[in-house]
Amino acid sequence: MRGPQDVARASLAAVPDGVPTQPIAPEPAAADAHRKPRIGAFGTLWRGALMGLADVVPGVSGGTMALLLGVYPRLIAALAALTGAATWRALVDRRWAAAWRAVDGTFLATLLIGIGLMVVAAAGVVEAALHAYRPWVYATFFGLVAASGVVVLRLVGTRGPVQVAAFLGTALGAAIVVGLAPTSTPDAAWFLAVAGAIGICALVLPGVSGAFLLVLLGQYERVLGAIATFDLATLVPFAIGAGIGLLGFARLLARWLRHAPDTTHAVLAGFLFGSLRRVWPWQGDDTLRLALFAPPDAATAVAAAALAGAAFAAVLALATWERRTR
Repeated sequence: MRGPQDVARASLAAVPDGVPTQPIAPEPAAADAHRKPRIGAFGTLWRGALMGLADVVPGVSGGTMALLLGVYPRLIAALAALTGAATWRALVDRRWAAAWRAVDGTFLATLLIGIGLMVVAAAGVVEAALHAYRPWVYATFFGLVAASGVVVLRLVGTRGPVQVAAFLGTALGAAIVVGLAPTSTPDAAWFLAVAGAIGICALVLPGVSGAFLLVLLGQYERVLGAIATFDLATLVPFAIGAGIGLLGFARLLARWLRHAPDTTHAVLAGFLFGSLRRVWPWQGDDTLRLALFAPPDAATAVAAAALAGAAFAAVLALATWERRTR
């Protein structure tokens, strides 16, 4: 029985260290190695929709959802092929069909359409909920992020001194940095591009939520609102940054996961746990640091704890189901 760690490692091992050199028309056995299970267009579309829903909710990773739905290896291979030598040779030679096949274009395009449609559909709902019920939404996010930290921590196979130090150091550092960071960040286009480059890494990092990274950067609600209202002044720089991150930074992170998976997962888990204070339901800021407050009364605290607990249990149930079905 294979768990998420085995699937992630096997998938990332298929991504080359340098420039990929996959042949444009691979042998059937080689193609099947990263294109199983075979799924139709509709199956790819609804899987993309579920990934899109995960991408909108902080604490739920699109990469984790791809693992759960069985498309993670194929997605990683397709993303790696975007910068592959075979793809670029085909483009230079104007062999468009060969380039499309090299990147598994039909699968990738259908998956991205599903992701995009669900992100657009869900963004307005989540944004409205944040404005009307912020403490309750953040309580849910708190449970989701905490459970994601547990899921990532489970991926640490070797828990030696290096991994323990990496986890504790990152958790402490993240807690300090998040506490010192103001809740507002620059509105400039360059910062939106940076946010897009960082947020897109969730596609290759199971357990890490792109939406939560945007929360930490103070851009989550802004991007949600831009998606709901089709604000191109916000979406264009964000999309440019996401494209750059997908082609560059995401590949670098994937390389780290190949060469030092246990230490990398320990760092990621520490980052998630240390950043939990950013989604504490009762917070404010004085422009210099993040201020946390106690619940207003016992009944509110119990209700928020129940929401966080339900979200926590849901993520762990999904992870348990994934382990049992692989």
